[in-house]
Amino acid sequence: MPFAHSLLRRDPYFGHIGLVPCAIGATKISEWERGTINYNRLIDRARFAMKTSGSIRAILWYQGESDTEKKQDAIIYKDKLKKFFTDVRVDLVSPLLPIIQVSPVT
Repeated sequence: MPFAHSLLRRDPYFGHIGLVPCAIGATKISEWERGTINYNRLIDRARFAMKTSGSIRAILWYQGESDTEKKQDAIIYKDKLKKFFTDVRVDLVSPLLPIIQVSPVT
């Protein structure tokens, strides 16, 4: 919700903002690969939202801390994340869908 409120403060005429929550804490990027239960739920929820409420104008992505525990996971994170973003855009038939990646504040 803070993101949606910030967006509306910047542009009060932005329109309606609907959020499609799919967050699951403490997950690794491998748990979001195409075909996993998390990925399938994300795509199903997004498609349902598009069918019943309009369009998806962006994805807010806040994940990755669990992939920093082991050096090997951190090294391959970028490639896995790029594939995830590509898969989501393909499966939602939205090749230019903006994805906003959020980094934790430390």
